[in-house]
Amino acid sequence: MQVLNDEAFAILVLMALFTTFITTPTVMAIYKPARGFSARVDRRLQSASDTTKDELRVLACVHGPGSIPSLINLIESTRSTNKASKLKLYIMHLVELTERSSSIIMVQRLRKNGFPFINRLRRSGFHDRVAVTFEAYGQLGQVNVTPTTAVSPLPTMHEDICHVAEDKSVTMIILPFHKQWRRFNDHEEVENVGHGWRGVNQRVLKEAPCSVAVLLDRGYGGGAQMTPGPTSTAVQKVCVMFFGGPDDREALELSGRMAEHPAVNVTVITFVQKNEMDDLDLVLRPSPNKCRESNYTFTTAITNPQNEKEHDLTTVAELKTRWEGMVEFVEKTGSNIIEQVVAIGKSGEYDLIVVGKGRCPSTMVASLAERHAEHPELGPIGDVLASSGQGIASSVLVIQQHDMAHSEELPVSKITREEVDNKKDVEPSNLV
Repeated sequence: MQVLNDEAFAILVLMALFTTFITTPTVMAIYKPARGFSARVDRRLQSASDTTKDELRVLACVHGPGSIPSLINLIESTRSTNKASKLKLYIMHLVELTERSSSIIMVQRLRKNGFPFINRLRRSGFHDRVAVTFEAYGQLGQVNVTPTTAVSPLPTMHEDICHVAEDKSVTMIILPFHKQWRRFNDHEEVENVGHGWRGVNQRVLKEAPCSVAVLLDRGYGGGAQMTPGPTSTAVQKVCVMFFGGPDDREALELSGRMAEHPAVNVTVITFVQKNEMDDLDLVLRPSPNKCRESNYTFTTAITNPQNEKEHDLTTVAELKTRWEGMVEFVEKTGSNIIEQVVAIGKSGEYDLIVVGKGRCPSTMVASLAERHAEHPELGPIGDVLASSGQGIASSVLVIQQHDMAHSEELPVSKITREEVDNKKDVEPSNLV
């Protein structure tokens, strides 16, 4: 007895194929996972209350064992030796998932001896070395360390990072740059972990629920780790370049924490416009049609340049008062800031240079708006210090302050006030 004829069988096969191919895109279009990040809490160093400052929560991301020494040196240098100020450290080992599967976040279980639980499904001890190293650092430095592993495709990796940052109320995310510089005598080698990882950083910078720091590692600490705790003897020299704006102010706040560490010498270099009247001559106008891959992007949020400048002066004055005798302040005046920035980076005087991304730039940084960008996600100054072939010897930390409004960032065109006055149809941006 024939249950199905050829026509019915063909229809069933076609229905099965149709259902198979239409289900996935339909579900993805209709169902949106609850991974949105709250914009109601301002998680940044500068706005932290006195109670929040008692505990600094940091989410540090790592690609592999090669970047561990520099990352530990950075974390140790930002750790206040004040007993009332604690550091809560979350380490996220980023692992690319190439198979078709859901993202996994595996929180390591600590054994009685303090070492992480070894997941038998892992293919090697590669991931375990990362967790074990940071667990050892936590025990030696008396730091509360929680290692995690994020296994997901690169296009969605930023969701895992931002989700953990939101869930753990993190104040700052530290990301490794997608390039690493290694110096052998006079020869410099650049290791690129891939364009996909660069995309991860770009998406985190856009979506992060807190401030973000991107570390460009040129062997911070000389490949040797600082001894955890107040007895550390290896002195690290840190330079903070201050041009003005929210990102630069966040960098200043971080430098204040570094200044508390006895093994860190902090120098703040403030760049001042040679002619103060030039502050009124430059306007940035949004240019959405420009390519984001080769142009810097700046915030479209409405700002008052005069208020920003006053805020900058107040922040620097407060820092001078608070850290008098602990932080060296240097003022530089000049017109060619690229030459000055490169000269400082090439001098080798500093182990680490800290700069703001400059999304709401001062006039000096805004003057670089139309410069060809090699790494636009770092901002104009960070990009100058990250450019290959310049002979920069210092590692670089680029800071982006948390923006609660998540204002859109766009490429810009540089015009003058005179051009704005002559063109009634041009509405100047509030960028500068």
